[in-house]
Formats: sequence, C-alpha cells, structure tokens
Amino acid sequence: MNIIRKLILKEWFRFFAGAVIALFLLISVANLISGFLRGNVTALEVVINHFIEIPDYLNKIFPVSCLMASLFSINKLKTRSELTAIFAAGYSRKNYIIDLTLASLLVTFIQFATTSFVGPFVKSHRETFIQGSSHKFRNLRSQGLKSSTIGSGKMWYKSDDYFISFTNYDSVKKEIFNVSLYRLSVDSYLEEIETINKVSYQNGLWVSDKQSSLKKLNQKSFPKIENLSKIPVNINETPDDLSQIEADITILNIFNLWQYIKQLQSSGINISEYMVLFYDKFSNSIICIIFTILASVSIFNPNRRSSSFGNNIALVFFFTILYWLIYSYLLELGNNAKLSPLVATFSVPALFTVLLIIIFSKNRKLAG
Repeated sequence: MNIIRKLILKEWFRFFAGAVIALFLLISVANLISGFLRGNVTALEVVINHFIEIPDYLNKIFPVSCLMASLFSINKLKTRSELTAIFAAGYSRKNYIIDLTLASLLVTFIQFATTSFVGPFVKSHRETFIQGSSHKFRNLRSQGLKSSTIGSGKMWYKSDDYFISFTNYDSVKKEIFNVSLYRLSVDSYLEEIETINKVSYQNGLWVSDKQSSLKKLNQKSFPKIENLSKIPVNINETPDDLSQIEADITILNIFNLWQYIKQLQSSGINISEYMVLFYDKFSNSIICIIFTILASVSIFNPNRRSSSFGNNIALVFFFTILYWLIYSYLLELGNNAKLSPLVATFSVPALFTVLLIIIFSKNRKLAG
C-alpha cells in the first residue's frame, strides 16, 4: 500500500509543481511587460518589485494548481489504466482522497505562511530596495507608510513639510483619531507639534475637535502653548489619500494585524474592511484543500474511456473563473460593509463544501 501511496503523491506533486511553474511564468511575463512599459521606473526596480509581489501571486496560483494537480494526475493514472489497477488491488477511494487531502494540507500551510508572514515581511522592506516605491508603484502623491502601527501604536506618514501620526482613520465618517502633526521649518527643523483628539473632513477642509499646539519649538524661547477647538487643520492629504495610506496595513503579519483590528474596535471604528483582510488569509488557504478534493471526484469513474483531457481543461477554466469572479465580488461587498466579513470570505468555500458533501453522499458506497 505504501507503494501505491507514493505513486499517487508523486503524480500529484509533479503536476502541482508543473502548474505552479506554468502559472507563475504566465503571470510574471504579463506583469514584467506592463512594468517595463512604465516611464517612471527603471527595469531593475520593476524586477525587484516583481519579486516583492511574488507572495501575492502565489496566493492566487496555489488554489488553482491544487485543482489542476488532482485533475491531471488522476487523468494520467486513468489513461494508463493504473487507477483501475489501484482500486482492484484493494486500495479504497477513501484512502485515495485522504492521500490527496494530506498533500493539499501541506500546500495550505505553505499558503497561509506565505500570505500571513512572508508577504507582509517582504512588503515592509519595499522602500529599502526601491526609493519612493509608494509613489512609483502605488500612485500616491507622497511617500507611503514609514513605520508599523504596532509598537508606537500609530501609523506614521511623511508629507511635504510635516510628519503626521494617527491611530486609525474611519473612511466612512472621514474622521482621523488621535492625530499628532509634527510641522517642520524651511530648514527641516521641528517647528510645531499639534495634538488633536479627532479631525473630521467637512466641506473640503479638515476640522479639529480639540487641539493643543506647541509652537516656536525651533527658537530659543519657551514654546508657546495654544488650546483651540473647531478650527481648520492644515493637512494636505485627502480622504482618498488616507485610505491608500491605510492600505499599507498589508505589511502587518497575521498577529500584528489582529492587534491593529482590536485597537480599531476599541475606538468604535467600523472594522469590516480589516476583518475581510484578516479572514481572507484563512479562506484562501482552506480553498486549496477544497479544490483538491473537488477535482478528485472523477475517481468514482476510473474507466479511461470516460476520461477526456479536453473536459479536464474545461473544468479547470470553469472553476477558476467561477471562483475568482464570485470570490472577488463578495470581498468587494465585504470591504464596503454590505456583507459581513465572515459571509464575504467563507461563503464560496462553504458553497463548494456543500457541493462535495452532495457528491460524496451519492457515491458513499464506492468510497468505502
């Protein structure tokens, strides 16, 4: 039986590796060509950015590769009549599915580690390798996020003549909380510090709630202290800019992201968008197992005459397009708080799981 198990896993991993390489090369060529056509970046910067984005590419490649690995490995065993021989030797379909599940479980762990730790880590060092990367590759007017929200407890952003830090930004109400503005003089010395509880965007202007200012810090005299409220605040960034800045929470690993979400929740902020990002890391990993099992249902009909390479290709494209279209649409609804984060991220895996339950229920006698 160990020989049979080795044969099954060998074929599965061989097709999985081939699918990963083929899909990765396809995505790489498309992204590199589009990158080289950009006029504001060098060829070296395009290549470096491409390597930084690899974890995101694998996040999309792995589930589809699991689907292709099961379909094509089973089809190959069918065409050589080995699948019929395997079951005739007493190796049950249940054991076959368990073997594939264990193989996909390994891919699931790799997928989760890549999206939850490796991806955020390499993104956090993007600016080290590409100066001004947030301007070149994220279409921001200014520099992007400069430090993690965890540690200092705030997000830091460098504008033209000041640093701004804040705990969180409510994109729905257009409000920034716990704001500190460090304004610089012409010769780049710290000139003024403004501390504000809440800043709201009203009629095209940022307006403070309660503001305390320390002025003339670059002079030898004692700083001037002012306490004001309900006055306009000179912040160059628009609400859209702040939304893009906060998008850089993708540099947080799974644990730091959870801490950040809890921090937002304690401030009374709508956390739907952030929970979608958090749950997505789990959902996109679980789908690797589901796709592997879903593509293995053809073992219930091991006759090679019933197999068709063309049908397998059609199934791959059908499930891939169906999955990404529906899943992307639901994620967008979740980000806009039109669906709960759990429904947005786990409804598609749940749907495929129900489909598997129905299929295996109909073939439970053969599975034994």
